[in-house]
Amino acid sequence: MTQAYVGGAAAVVLAAVLYAVGRRPNKPFLRNPDVASVAALNRAQVELVQAAVAEAELQQGAEADWQPPSTPGEVLALQNKLRAAMNAGPDERLEAVTLAGRWGHRAVLPLLRQGLRDADSRVVEVAAAALDGRRGAPAPAATTTARPPRNAARLA
Repeated sequence: MTQAYVGGAAAVVLAAVLYAVGRRPNKPFLRNPDVASVAALNRAQVELVQAAVAEAELQQGAEADWQPPSTPGEVLALQNKLRAAMNAGPDERLEAVTLAGRWGHRAVLPLLRQGLRDADSRVVEVAAAALDGRRGAPAPAATTTARPPRNAARLA
């Protein structure tokens, strides 16, 4: 019987040792209880978001001021400007695709399709958004009312 007590006591001691060794030490949630650096980071991020929102509002105001070209000369000048911008840097391509999407004319569809294959992801996103309303089946052609067949009385 004493051997059973000794074996049981040894098992309890062994279990306690293994529990103590296997436990991970408690780490605090924040290493440094000073949260001033976290607050400063949050303020900096809020300022960046506010600046981006203000810039977006300015761009929307500029979009409202833009008028599509009205004369054939203006159309040609705008097309040439867009083609030249598509051969320039990424910021110019982004501006060209944005302007082409705002214009929405059929003549700029090749430029928008070219924008879908661009290396800059911003250009691809703007081109896809500009082409989004134009996807699907083409608009039906103007239908003319055809006259009924000559022997329409026999069909009824």
